[in-house]
Amino acid sequence: MTIFSGIFSNTIIIILTFLILLILVYLFSSFEKGNLDEFLILLLLVYLFSSFEKGNLEEFRQGSEYEFAKLSQGTTAYKDIGDKNDPAIIVVHGATLPSEGFIGFCSGLSAKGYRVICYDQYGRGYSDRPITNYDMQLYIDQLRELLDFLSIKEAILYGSSMGAPIAINFSNKYKERILAIGLQVPLVHSNSKVLDLIKVPVVGNLFLRTFGIPFAKNRAEQWAHENEGQKDFINRYIAQLSLPGTEYSLLSSIRHIANKDFLPDYKIFSESNIPIHIAYASDDDEIDPKTVKKVLSLLPDADTFIFTGGHGGGGIIVNELTDLFSDFLSKRLDQ
Repeated sequence: MTIFSGIFSNTIIIILTFLILLILVYLFSSFEKGNLDEFLILLLLVYLFSSFEKGNLEEFRQGSEYEFAKLSQGTTAYKDIGDKNDPAIIVVHGATLPSEGFIGFCSGLSAKGYRVICYDQYGRGYSDRPITNYDMQLYIDQLRELLDFLSIKEAILYGSSMGAPIAINFSNKYKERILAIGLQVPLVHSNSKVLDLIKVPVVGNLFLRTFGIPFAKNRAEQWAHENEGQKDFINRYIAQLSLPGTEYSLLSSIRHIANKDFLPDYKIFSESNIPIHIAYASDDDEIDPKTVKKVLSLLPDADTFIFTGGHGGGGIIVNELTDLFSDFLSKRLDQ
């Protein structure tokens, strides 16, 4: 990415954000019903004709080296790393970063004697993008069906960001199948005004399309510019954000999951005896560390690790996180 293209991308984002703010001012200040209806229709037309989605999922999958499981809601892409006789760890990724972003972590755990499954949730990476509600039940069912498909009766779960409440809720429902849990920058609940905005029909759709997804792509390009060895992965990450159905899945999961308060679910989990390891960033700008501390107050026996570097800081200390989780498992599962 050249400096010019980066500046150009940022300028476009600023302009679009300004236009969206003008729209919001109009929507919340106008009381003339006729004009408001006309404006909403215009906004809807802008949304319908501004799609940037492109590409073909089947073509995108070619050369991915992933395996595929046909489940009830569609095809799930996964990597099965390690000896099938070793204890199984299932890595549950977050809202935007697909499983490919955790391959280094998965490979590191595999080298320590674990069978590690990195899979893409519906709507992300190489998995299908069904037209359905992307809610907690969808992701719990997907995980259960994948475990059944792979004939895994018991497993260790590792959930990152939005993947954390998925892992917790799965454990609450299928406690007998879980040996231990690891969480990284876990989502508890969000007070984000941006997420509140995305909940608004049409306005939220347009905001995510014109600001959210371009921002994610631009941030990824900047990260690739700073990390030469990750360029191929970042290019694939950006490409998957443009695949048809991805925008819908992001919107739906934000509306059905990201805005929820999961503290009661962590409370239910605290009544189990499942060992848990939690790593979080003290300077996380996406998930308030105070919410994680509320969870820790419910789990006094939790193994805890605090790092710096923000929400994505774990990507910089992959080896350290791998060692810590492996050590935790060795100690707690041998008890």
